[in-house]
Amino acid sequence: MIAALVVLGLALLGAAILAPRVSATLASPAIRFTLVGLGAACLLAAVTSSVLTLVQAPAQPTAAVQSSQSARMARVLVVADDGPEGSIPRSDPAFQAALAALEDQLRRNGFAVSDGRGISTVNPLDRVRLTDTEIVQLARRQQREPIDAVVVFSLFVRMEFGQGGPTIAGRSNTILSGRGTATLLRGTDSANLGAFEAITPGRWPVGFDCARTCQVATIGAEGPLVAETIADQVVATLRTAR
Repeated sequence: MIAALVVLGLALLGAAILAPRVSATLASPAIRFTLVGLGAACLLAAVTSSVLTLVQAPAQPTAAVQSSQSARMARVLVVADDGPEGSIPRSDPAFQAALAALEDQLRRNGFAVSDGRGISTVNPLDRVRLTDTEIVQLARRQQREPIDAVVVFSLFVRMEFGQGGPTIAGRSNTILSGRGTATLLRGTDSANLGAFEAITPGRWPVGFDCARTCQVATIGAEGPLVAETIADQVVATLRTAR
């Protein structure tokens, strides 16, 4: 329609210019004025329609922008889980560093992160681990805003033994590494969206005198790397699930 108005407007203006050459009747000032007025009106209408179309048409974001906007709308609550046997206590600095790294990595990917440190995954009365549904329900009660997903994160010391078992030739043959695990739960219905695991890239031989505190401190420096790897896996899953 806009193109038709432009063509018609230009045709009328052309007719007004060529009118004197066509006939004396068309050369009349009144007719030429009318042709000019009609032509100008058509062109003005075309311009107005174009402007209105641009103003009213919603901007279409690219796929990358849509993905980023979708991620920013998702609110994720991260829960520290030290209930599993052998896991590092949530109060330990190594665990806190890994947990902070996981949350920061989620934020860098555009997610809104809520602190779930106040949620215990174990019933304090009978020491029985809560179900996934109970964990999500606690998360909902703690947060004022809706939760899209809950990440339940644990950190462990992983022990490996070389050939010959824990000792060889009277010396320790134990190699330590860190291991992180996470379960991703949907905030609306507690559905399990995935389980993830990562291991520290480093390996450390330890002596007989390296007790539990020493072991945790040994792997603690690379705990954040484990957490960031798990966070990347969580991000990929959430973007696919949304």
